[in-house]
Amino acid sequence: MLHAQRKASVILCLLAIAVLIVSACAPAAAPAPKSAAPGGPAATAKPAAETPKSGGTLISFMTGNPPSLDAQQESTINTSQLVSPFYSNIVQADPLTVDKWVPALAEKWEMSKDGLTWTFDMRQGVKFHDGTPYTVDDAIFSLQRLIEPPKGVVSNMSFLLKPAVKSMTKNGNKLVVNMNFSFAVMLDTLANNYSAIYSQKYVEKQGDMKTTGMGTGPFKLKSYSPGVSLEGVKNPDFWVKGRPYLDGYTFLIIKDESTRLSAFRTGKVNMTGKQFATLTPPDKDMLLKENPALKFYPSPSFLGSWFFMNTRKPPFQDQKVRKAAYLALDRQAAIKVVARGSGEISKPFPVDPWGIPTGELSKMPGYRQPKDQDIADAKKLMADAGFANGFDLTILARQMWQSKDAAVFMTDQLAKIGVRAKVQTLEDAIYWDTGRKAGHEAMVYTPVWTFTDPHWMGRYWAPKYALNFSGNDGDTKLTNLWDEQIKVVDVEKRKAMIRQVEEHLIDALPGISIVWYHQFIGVRPEVRNFYPGIGDYVGNTLEEIWLAK
Repeated sequence: MLHAQRKASVILCLLAIAVLIVSACAPAAAPAPKSAAPGGPAATAKPAAETPKSGGTLISFMTGNPPSLDAQQESTINTSQLVSPFYSNIVQADPLTVDKWVPALAEKWEMSKDGLTWTFDMRQGVKFHDGTPYTVDDAIFSLQRLIEPPKGVVSNMSFLLKPAVKSMTKNGNKLVVNMNFSFAVMLDTLANNYSAIYSQKYVEKQGDMKTTGMGTGPFKLKSYSPGVSLEGVKNPDFWVKGRPYLDGYTFLIIKDESTRLSAFRTGKVNMTGKQFATLTPPDKDMLLKENPALKFYPSPSFLGSWFFMNTRKPPFQDQKVRKAAYLALDRQAAIKVVARGSGEISKPFPVDPWGIPTGELSKMPGYRQPKDQDIADAKKLMADAGFANGFDLTILARQMWQSKDAAVFMTDQLAKIGVRAKVQTLEDAIYWDTGRKAGHEAMVYTPVWTFTDPHWMGRYWAPKYALNFSGNDGDTKLTNLWDEQIKVVDVEKRKAMIRQVEEHLIDALPGISIVWYHQFIGVRPEVRNFYPGIGDYVGNTLEEIWLAK
């Protein structure tokens, strides 16, 4: 049932994209793709006819400290969800339903018939938190920072925007973006929390945005205490009249899973966080039995665990060793053990219209059951590579259970082929730095299927992308396949190209998908106007949420 819902929603997404591409102009409220996860916008009820109340502080939690507060740079929900209320985007997901793109800093926009020019009319009278006016120059500066980040800064959107954007110009109060090719996910990209618009003057004066937050959003930064909490306070000059309803919000930083569960159960927090701070299906079932008034929303993004191998040096420099690890992994067991009984079988593209169909994949080596032949083949590959007696290995993991549990699971799987692995758990800041500097042998990372379009996944394994920790920069075949598929408008042709990519990933193996999780966001009954929408990295400004108490 879950699988069928995802398939249907992605088909809707493809139709929406096709309509968008051939349109002469994009309307101010162009449809956003539907969620690829079950219980997305299509399954969300309309807001109840209630009169919102102002006041109160929304309290939620995260699993750990953000590596920094730079929304454009940090590739974790532990930053994004904390700081998104400080910022606005050029376009945004509808704050009430999160199921379509609507105006934000741009009041309207147009796309040319050939899809090669976008024109955004900017809103007048918007002010940053420091009182300075927002201008087209700030938009150009912010997008340029995403396309070509300054030295020492990593951009989450460069892999999407740099190949696509040819030039940006200012025409009065309009931003004109000329494209190298028709870009199917333009609005998705601009509405993403990573594409927050910064003040050019403030960033240039500050030097970076790692320890601060200052934008045009509905809330201002009040305080941040690492290991404790981040607090935001209402922006009285927000450009949407009468918003936000809340006086403020607080995200508690609670690393322990059982403590987070208790905080939600007892009402210490109004709602859970997203992604790593969500609830497992067993937790959801238990809490709902205790308190039927609680609300639970399936996570709109697909979160997975992947085993990334450093291909720059032995032992994973040898494709035979990578293939042996691939064959050793029992993916059905991963659903039972790592995903706690509820998840999707691992594959590079978790939604079936993209890549190799699950039914076909389940008969292939590495996926087939029983595992006897896979293990025998894996041991032979290890012997052929000169590792008949195995080797010692350290696997890096993040602090959240989705990463730690998957890493421990991989030690058991690799033991079947003689690999003596141990897990080293790191704080996010150290983890990211180690991965980016190639200081690891292997690591378990947690990719997120954020867009319904598969192009988002490329940042985890395509050469030279920010989150590619495998070091496969010499894989020109993968580079060429990936660069070409995004330019193809015809859906069926693009699906065939994505299948080629998945087949190549299974052969080259820069990383191995372990499992994709089912997760739930928990919300207490007093919280109004929360809708999970189309992804974890949109709709996080909190501007429409209010508390009925």
